[in-house]
Amino acid sequence: MNYYVDMQHDDLNYEYLYGSTYPLMKNAGKAVAEAVLNNYPDAKTVCVVAGTGNNGGDAIVAGTLLMARYDVRVLIVTEIKSDLAKRALSEYGGKVVGLDGMDECMRCDVIIDGIFGVGISGDPKDPYRTVIEKINGSGSHIVSVDIPSGLGTNCAVKPEITVTFTMTKYGMDTGNSGRIIVADIGIPDDVRKYAGPGDLLYYPKPEPSSHKGMNGTLAIVGGWEFHGSSVIAALAAERIGLDLVRVFVSQRNYQIVSGYDPGIIVRPVDRLDDEKLSEIYGNSAILLGPGMGRSSEAMDAARKLLADSKLPMVVDADALNAVGEFQGSFSGRNVIITPHKGEFKRISGLEPNENNAALYARKKGLIVVLKGPVDVITDGEEVHYAKGGNSRMTMGGTGDLLAGIISAFLARSVDPMRACLMGTYLNKALGEAAYSKHGYWYTVTDMISEIPGVMGKYIKI
Repeated sequence: MNYYVDMQHDDLNYEYLYGSTYPLMKNAGKAVAEAVLNNYPDAKTVCVVAGTGNNGGDAIVAGTLLMARYDVRVLIVTEIKSDLAKRALSEYGGKVVGLDGMDECMRCDVIIDGIFGVGISGDPKDPYRTVIEKINGSGSHIVSVDIPSGLGTNCAVKPEITVTFTMTKYGMDTGNSGRIIVADIGIPDDVRKYAGPGDLLYYPKPEPSSHKGMNGTLAIVGGWEFHGSSVIAALAAERIGLDLVRVFVSQRNYQIVSGYDPGIIVRPVDRLDDEKLSEIYGNSAILLGPGMGRSSEAMDAARKLLADSKLPMVVDADALNAVGEFQGSFSGRNVIITPHKGEFKRISGLEPNENNAALYARKKGLIVVLKGPVDVITDGEEVHYAKGGNSRMTMGGTGDLLAGIISAFLARSVDPMRACLMGTYLNKALGEAAYSKHGYWYTVTDMISEIPGVMGKYIKI
């Protein structure tokens, strides 16, 4: 489990839903201050040791609250870079020292360790290594913020108490973290209930040594009747960063689809023989249905893939009819369907609402992404939502775009539910980005062109 990504996820989604995360920093600092007050009431002096990021900001907030009871000073190890931590420092108003005041700080009764959070990479280097060694040798009471600085490296703070937020972090125990206090800092359930930019952080970054095929290949079986839908899905999937996108399209549309992008492999097919099935099953995931139509050949192909394929699969458009006909359960097969409300009612016979989407997901053993102004994403147990977008997203092609995005994340081996959260957020964010540039008159290709910018804002490779 990557706690660093989990916490970044929560911060980004909180900011997306509610605005600044500064209230969370205030709550975190309050929890640390209460731990000091409750455990060291007879202490006289407190030193807050702050690093560059939000962990230091949490510690500074604690120092501000403790000034009413103790003689407090803040030691800035190098330079504060976090905007929120800078804000906390501006509200502190007490004594601030640099490394030249370190010896004085090490004589304080209590030292609050706010140097590193969970995002540290590699062993601490000077001046941090020296500061950590001084803290450990000070003889003072040590309280760490969220996680002991340097935990898991060859140079870590050894606290008496660690005040950690939301959950105990991986690797923490009483031997390396002292007494662990888990504090609720007020992160609402909506932060994990609603899809948001934080979900994009789970995008798997490619290894520098990776070769063709290691970063996902997708088979799109569609465009047998309406070629444009398969093209939109393929262009979107390609922009998500797959190594290969293969479109299995009808003979009559083969030349048309082949002319759109030389990076997309296009294979002509009017029926799924063993050779074509072998090609399809040689990919990481399948997208079934965009522009496929309802011919007997198309529906036979959809039924065949739904019955036999073991690959993760997204099913959309006319291929949804084959899902409705399917008598068994897809449980354990990582199948996702992406119907709009009319399609959901047609294949399920149920009114298109949250409760019925969950009911159908349980019955069929799949994930339902029920598209609308607020998308509903459910596997029958969990229910999530994706808000955003704008009224222009009722145009044709946005559903094909969404199916291409989700299936591409599946092909990158992202967990199916996470792939749905990432895809639904991204799809709506693309509509918003295109609207900001072109107004109401943007097109689905404008949305596709926004994928690198929106992805690159949150994912650094």
